[in-house]
Amino acid sequence: MKTLVIGGGIIGASVAWRLASERVQVVVLERARLGREASWAAGGLIAPQGEADRPGPFFDLCLKAKNAFDAIVERLTRESGIDPEYDDHGVLYAAFNEEERAELKARARWQREANAVVEELDPRDALRLVPSLSPRVVYALHMPTNRRVENRRLTQAYVSAAIRAGAEFREGAAVEALETSGGRATGVRLNDGSCVEGDLVVVAAGAWSGGIRGLEGDGLRFFPVRGQILCFEARPGILGPSLFSARGILVPRRDGRLLAGSVFEEAGFDKSVTLGGMRHVAQAAAELMPSLSEIPFREAWAGLRPATDDLLPVLGPSPTVANVLYASGHFRSGIMLSALTGEIVADLVMGRKPPLDLEPFLPGRFRSPVQRQRFRITGP
Repeated sequence: MKTLVIGGGIIGASVAWRLASERVQVVVLERARLGREASWAAGGLIAPQGEADRPGPFFDLCLKAKNAFDAIVERLTRESGIDPEYDDHGVLYAAFNEEERAELKARARWQREANAVVEELDPRDALRLVPSLSPRVVYALHMPTNRRVENRRLTQAYVSAAIRAGAEFREGAAVEALETSGGRATGVRLNDGSCVEGDLVVVAAGAWSGGIRGLEGDGLRFFPVRGQILCFEARPGILGPSLFSARGILVPRRDGRLLAGSVFEEAGFDKSVTLGGMRHVAQAAAELMPSLSEIPFREAWAGLRPATDDLLPVLGPSPTVANVLYASGHFRSGIMLSALTGEIVADLVMGRKPPLDLEPFLPGRFRSPVQRQRFRITGP
């Protein structure tokens, strides 16, 4: 079986690794450079308890995604020869007023009901855990089992492991349309007019997933949401846990870099870094860690998160074209969901039952007019 994966970001690379490991012939078609879109720009959080803002299918998906990382990270490191820097320092989510305290207390309740580990901290305990945290904090949650990863190294690890397992990657191969026969996918057509034949097509093109002709009947809309990150040149060990607030995040790297994010902007496919975006990120970061104002600024960048109308990923078979699977629309959680998504796609291709119910994430959900309402985009 020859599988064509459209998109060479972290999702496409994870899918390629898992399929190639099953001895499936895999060709990944990337429109530009491997892993240089949302996968490159992300903060690298594996933080289900920080990312999900309510109980339900998405939170369940995130918990399973974190467990999937725990299960594969040693194997991925070994098979790729690249350490993705999967760190276990947890997350601290800070509140700065009574409204935020109430929201975090509610979050602690529903997360405990889901058997997630969460610790409630008063200001003294929060500052003891993170001495550089703002003394203005009134309450915090500590999520010790949440993780972080160096997302650029992780993407490279997936690509390296996939190549070693036999996958082929092609850069500069922009897919323009699906090739079909009798209602089944038979390959894809590139923007240079050439065709690539395949028995199965996996759509993992991030924010560009909606631009492939031949899939209009699925009723899917993928759109880009710009995020901006500031990078500071701190010293190694300046932070233990990653920090969250209602307005932003701070994510430390092993080498001392400190990433501050982020904004949620619908600006089309424009990846510009803006003064307004930088100001918002800087203010949110300084609120969490006032000493950041004394740390040298290194660089800033922007990326495009792939969103859907309900801000949930699209996972599973096309409802209109046979032999097409979707693995896209992961919004701000693509890094966290990458290992699990690769596992899910491999299970579907190999005829196994996926590790969770895919009903809330199936592509066909958007064919109902009631479900086509757009959800408001919120941070952090």
